[in-house]
Amino acid sequence: MGKPEKYLFRYIYQKLHILLLVGCLYGCMQGLPITIRAQQSLSEYLSFARQRSPLLKDYANQLAAAQLDSLLIRAAHKPQVFASGMLMAAPTFHGYGYDMAITNGGQYTALASVSQPLFTRKILQPQFAQLDIQRQQITNNAHISTYDLEHAVALQYLVAYADQLLLEQNRRIDSLLQQQQMIVQRLVQQGVYQYADYLNITVALQNQEITLDQLRTQYLQDLSALRYLCGIADTGIVYLQEPDITLHEPPTNLSVFLRRYQLDSLSIVNQRQLFATHYLPTINWFADAGFNASQLSTAYKNFGTSFGISLNIPIYDGHQRRLQNEKLDLQERTRQQYQQFFTTQYHQQISGLYQQLRETSQQILSITQKLATSEELLTVDRQLVQTGNIRITDYLMAIQQHLMVQTSLDQARIRRWQVITELNYWLH
Repeated sequence: MGKPEKYLFRYIYQKLHILLLVGCLYGCMQGLPITIRAQQSLSEYLSFARQRSPLLKDYANQLAAAQLDSLLIRAAHKPQVFASGMLMAAPTFHGYGYDMAITNGGQYTALASVSQPLFTRKILQPQFAQLDIQRQQITNNAHISTYDLEHAVALQYLVAYADQLLLEQNRRIDSLLQQQQMIVQRLVQQGVYQYADYLNITVALQNQEITLDQLRTQYLQDLSALRYLCGIADTGIVYLQEPDITLHEPPTNLSVFLRRYQLDSLSIVNQRQLFATHYLPTINWFADAGFNASQLSTAYKNFGTSFGISLNIPIYDGHQRRLQNEKLDLQERTRQQYQQFFTTQYHQQISGLYQQLRETSQQILSITQKLATSEELLTVDRQLVQTGNIRITDYLMAIQQHLMVQTSLDQARIRRWQVITELNYWLH
């Protein structure tokens, strides 16, 4: 028996051994849960991420808290009613003790009091304006955080999807090599090819299997990272759908990234208004009723009431108002500097991304044309292998070149989606 026949029998024996092993494992694993999941799309992962993000839930809670703050401000300017009581005795022994002129020998009090500030409209307006600005800031930050999360998830999805494309392409190459191995094996037996040609394609097939194992591991790692971002506790294998990523229209209103500087400016103006309310005259009305006595012997005569109005007018505070305004002026200049720098970066970023999008679109067109030529060459070479009119090394090189062109096309498509994802992020 010659070398080709020995190798053929060894190959068949190995395949049968693997089939038997798989059959035993299948029998042992009956009843275990299947780990392969159905297809999953980018929109599903984005939905998972939004639903499970604790940061987005935190912003929702902050908005609810801001609404409660508004109610607290209103409640603080309504009549405030409280009760107080005191029982104090100051005894003297043979003339020793507290001066009776001061203590009256004791104090016995049980009062119900009420008070309320008057004419508070000018004081309340800046406070409610502050809450409104805070709500707008929370909402804007929540939008930015949502876009940050969607941006990170989409990019990681593209990384995992790129792994999947590369894995699928290499699986097709592996299937092709297996088919061609059988053809070459038959042609070696017929004397058309040499045994070294059979070994060349067998080694290429073995290397392809190693590559598949590495790509499978990389895909699972990147898929796990995607689930980590979305808060998904799952380890099953899924098939990712082609992402539906399209370019958004530019925003008709101010971008959320620029709006945060506008809100910061409104906040500084509001701080000036709030501080100015400290210098407004304040008027309160008050009243109380109850029991207030210094001698228990005449306590029955000491039930009564009192009421009045209090006025508070600030006169001098050591120039605190001027110093506070100077401090706010510094904050405003700092804000303007940040805004100017970020605005320049923002427009430069968008302009650069549009340029990258045009370049990647051109690359896809160019590579698609090259891929058609590569596929035509591979088809011709595959036919030549069946007749033994091409060297196996040349055929393997054609397969490798085709894989490189296909991989370049997939990478260009992934890159285009990545650029669109970046643009969509900044166009919010």
